[in-house]
Amino acid sequence: MDRPSSPPPDPPSPGDPAPAASGPSSEGFPSSPRSRRLRIGASIAVIVLVGLVGLSASGHLDTVAQRLLVQFQPFAAPAPPPAAPDSLEEAPDSDHGLTLRQLDAHPETMHRRYFTPSVFGPRGPDSVLVSRFHDLLDLFTKRQGVDDNFTIRVLDDRTHEVLDLHVLEDLRAAYERGATMEWRAVDRQRRQATRRLVDTWVERGIPREHVTVRWGRATQIRSAHERDAPFKEYEIRLAETLDLSLLPTEIGTVETFNQDDLVSPVGARSRYQMMPWILRRSGVHRYDLRTEAGPRIEVREELHPLLTLEPAFTLLRGYVNAVGHEIPGLSAYHTGPGNIYKIYRLFFSESSYFDPNATVVDAYLWALTDGFDAVNDVSTFGHYSRGYVPSTYGSLVATENEVIDTTRTLRTARVQLRPGAQTTLRRLLAPLDSLERSFDWGPQTDGKNAYESFRTLNPHFDLPPAPAAGVPEAGNVRLVSSIDGKAVRFFLPIGAPAALRASGLTVLNENATFRFDRDTYGDASAQRTRWDDRYQALVRDIKAFGFTPSNRRELLRLHDKFIELAEAQPSHFRRLQLDIIQTHRRIWLSNPWEELSEETMLATGRARMPVQPPVALQTDTLQAPGRFPSPAARTTVE
Repeated sequence: MDRPSSPPPDPPSPGDPAPAASGPSSEGFPSSPRSRRLRIGASIAVIVLVGLVGLSASGHLDTVAQRLLVQFQPFAAPAPPPAAPDSLEEAPDSDHGLTLRQLDAHPETMHRRYFTPSVFGPRGPDSVLVSRFHDLLDLFTKRQGVDDNFTIRVLDDRTHEVLDLHVLEDLRAAYERGATMEWRAVDRQRRQATRRLVDTWVERGIPREHVTVRWGRATQIRSAHERDAPFKEYEIRLAETLDLSLLPTEIGTVETFNQDDLVSPVGARSRYQMMPWILRRSGVHRYDLRTEAGPRIEVREELHPLLTLEPAFTLLRGYVNAVGHEIPGLSAYHTGPGNIYKIYRLFFSESSYFDPNATVVDAYLWALTDGFDAVNDVSTFGHYSRGYVPSTYGSLVATENEVIDTTRTLRTARVQLRPGAQTTLRRLLAPLDSLERSFDWGPQTDGKNAYESFRTLNPHFDLPPAPAAGVPEAGNVRLVSSIDGKAVRFFLPIGAPAALRASGLTVLNENATFRFDRDTYGDASAQRTRWDDRYQALVRDIKAFGFTPSNRRELLRLHDKFIELAEAQPSHFRRLQLDIIQTHRRIWLSNPWEELSEETMLATGRARMPVQPPVALQTDTLQAPGRFPSPAARTTVE
């Protein structure tokens, strides 16, 4: 890949964090194990730091102690958060003080080795990579949660020294007075200012290739998190169900600022940015429905977050399993598994950190830090990819101490009609409009009639607005069970299906109704089998570069078993597991995996050398005892 002659400005990828604000006290919840660990860790850290300072004052602070002291500086241990439940399962459906920081799925808990710096951690080569990874995390934490969209941070990437913190003061003042901002226009002004800033620091003696620029995104991160509030709880619960950290809950933030209608230059769609063929394979479709008046309305399912959430997260989990760990797996979601496999292969040949104890995470951290230039030169893993995982972390940290208000969560039911049934939207909504009881249609529906509430709850239906009460002719769509084999899915308030049934309208398929409420994505441990445990063990082995033919044979056996399990017990959990292993299987049957497997077997010493035939020694050409053999003899013996 051609590299720019000057450092590019920070990529305009999504992320809009606001400075984290502490929420209400969590008194009344039992102290979580995480909170106790943080308090103990903080106390020990204070003792160690006091000792180090004493050594410094006495003049006996050696090189190792200096490194330890410096390691604490960029990531000072946070004050222990208020005690709270370790899972949303324990939280009441109200604003009661639960924060992301307190969940066990937080990356600093779930992936402590890589996200939580500690003087008590390993001091081997991987600790150097982790330390440099933390430097990147620190940059993107400031970018996503501290610097607003009018800020330009200029750094020397050799020392990470901040050279300048430039602000577009006039634009910021206008925004604070209530002016509407078009962020692309703001970025154009930042781009112009960036050129001037880079030239200024080059003139002052900083080599151009070492001038790094980061554009703040905190303003847009705040907006993105507001947009995601009705769906955040489901993202968290699904991540926990799939044994993922909270990092994937920020995919929509860094991809699109949680805007569902954005389309990438290569055609990726939805807030989670999936390619059209992946959406279709995952059951997310486009189709037209006819109205009673004749014209058609378009249905684009990628515009509804509750239709794309599961496909995005199960795709990610399949990538995670295929590459061996969540950290490079999250990057694979953005850059593709092929690029991650290329990183692993370069790690074998180009990195000084590869040894028998190395893991795929070490290879990935090397690619982000010391090995970035080598990786960037021979792959499409560029600056955007380098910042992807740090961006998700920075977006998460931006609001990790703010209370999760589950009262803002959208409670709804995804429904379909019975096979062969059909009705009109007017007929479907009439009982709901006429009943005395009111239904919770979700955010932004207060004061709206049933038709406008339906439009808001179903953004994937391209329905026209109603100039007056009731269903307009142009919006009176004819609902059917399926179109060309594609299920027609839409959303109604919780309780609406029962109310329709009670009114005598029995067109809904009760077996196809899926409720999004507090019980969605609950604990599925009771459904786990020994085959799920074997699959989990396989993924653990993959982390240690287990890209071997024997592991692939095991994967294929498990895939067949998962098909049998899904057919015998067609539960939601079993379908998710099958979707995941199918993604994993597809990747492991690809040519990039074959190439990686061959190099892995050689690099890790697993490949068997072919048996060589015996070689006869030419004794007549050997020299007398005590003399070196002649060149001919050496060649023959060797």
